[in-house]
Amino acid sequence: MKRNGLILIAILMMSLSVKAQYLLSSTHLYSAPATELQFYADLAGLPDSISEINGVEIFKLRYNTVDVFGNPTIASGALYVPQVSCDTLPMLSFQHGTVMDERKVPSSRSDDLAGYFYAGSGYITVMPDYLGLGDNPGIHPYIHWESEATAGLDIIRAAREFLKDSLKILDNGQLFITGYSQGGHATMAMHKYIQVHDLQDEFNIVASAPMSGPYSLSFAQMNMILNEDSSYYKSEFLPYLFASYNLVYGNLFSDYSHYYDPPFDSLIASWDSSGIYFQNASTGMIPDKYYDFMQDSVLDNIKTLSDHPVNVALRKNDLHNWAPQEPVRMLYCLMDSMVSPLNSVIALDTMLALGAPDVQAINVYSEGDHGSCTVPAFFYALAWFNSLAVKCSVSPTHLSVDLAPEIKIYPNPTGDLITIEIKEPALHLIEINSINGQSVFKGTMEGTLHQIDLSSFQKGVYIITIRSKDFVSTKKIIKL
Repeated sequence: MKRNGLILIAILMMSLSVKAQYLLSSTHLYSAPATELQFYADLAGLPDSISEINGVEIFKLRYNTVDVFGNPTIASGALYVPQVSCDTLPMLSFQHGTVMDERKVPSSRSDDLAGYFYAGSGYITVMPDYLGLGDNPGIHPYIHWESEATAGLDIIRAAREFLKDSLKILDNGQLFITGYSQGGHATMAMHKYIQVHDLQDEFNIVASAPMSGPYSLSFAQMNMILNEDSSYYKSEFLPYLFASYNLVYGNLFSDYSHYYDPPFDSLIASWDSSGIYFQNASTGMIPDKYYDFMQDSVLDNIKTLSDHPVNVALRKNDLHNWAPQEPVRMLYCLMDSMVSPLNSVIALDTMLALGAPDVQAINVYSEGDHGSCTVPAFFYALAWFNSLAVKCSVSPTHLSVDLAPEIKIYPNPTGDLITIEIKEPALHLIEINSINGQSVFKGTMEGTLHQIDLSSFQKGVYIITIRSKDFVSTKKIIKL
């Protein structure tokens, strides 16, 4: 059966409830034709060199995940599936920017352009709503790295169940992650979480492109927000952050009057509980200067005491101080006055000092601010991902993930030889590409063991692709 026919079956089922570990239900939202996507691509100025315009099917997913305390909860998000006749496709996870209205989330199609942009270019694209937004109740744990990560990873698991059981499609094992603003922080959070919890085999990150995110919260970002006169044109961000960290850590305040002057204490409390904080806070009801609505002593203590609960919470959610082992491109713009460019610069310096093998911070538009940076950042990320992705694989049968052969590559990292071990003996084609997409090795493998000498390779990260008549598998190898 053709893949588009399978999609139509899923559409007719509309709200599909299945017995699965992560997926609870799916709802078809819209079929976007290629002509519609081409219109938006032309409007944005998407270059033909990185353009691959397909139609897209859009679904809302509800899935099991955990809250900030590790308790089971239900969250929502969106899935954008390219209308192409392929059995396997690369997967991309996109994390959205700051949302202060629980209704304006990917599952309600508020991020259609991002979904169009990536899914229309051939990537199965998942977009979590995050906790506290969409169908998940309560206050959104804003800029909380662990819940950003778990919400993003669990929707990937749910999407895989839906794709396999309902559309008979598999992702090809290549995962690309990206996101803008808060989504940049969430992207970095997912990448770190996968590494810290040894989930690389399940989530094979080929590359990540965090865009304009606050990775150095406790230093670069707070120095911008708490400047000399404590005036910031998005002052509503700070109470949003305080509500989040008070939810997670429980030690900032027991009453809003402990942090805010009247009448702002009751106003902010009501906005947080309503779930539509932004609709109220962004109307100018909160002054730009923090001393005009916050308790002076609280603000002074945050600015001077390193052990203040706010500063401790910020440091817990810093994401500049680790060493990603997969390629990372932090994309930013020099004139961004909302998220400091120093976030990317400090992260780059720290990660390289900690031994990260392939991390760059790239100023994609020197004159760009936070708004005008989005398009060049998105374009850069897509072009880079395209150089690494195996876009489409058509096989005579639909493989079950459980039946795919186990492939081991060791030692990894290595200074010279790698051994490839495949349980099922067959003829396999092997190609190794540099992270920039240049082919550096091609060969074949028969039997269950094969060795390749990497001693002449330059140090860095490489992508190895192993193909047979039944599958395509990609993995990362690191040459020391």
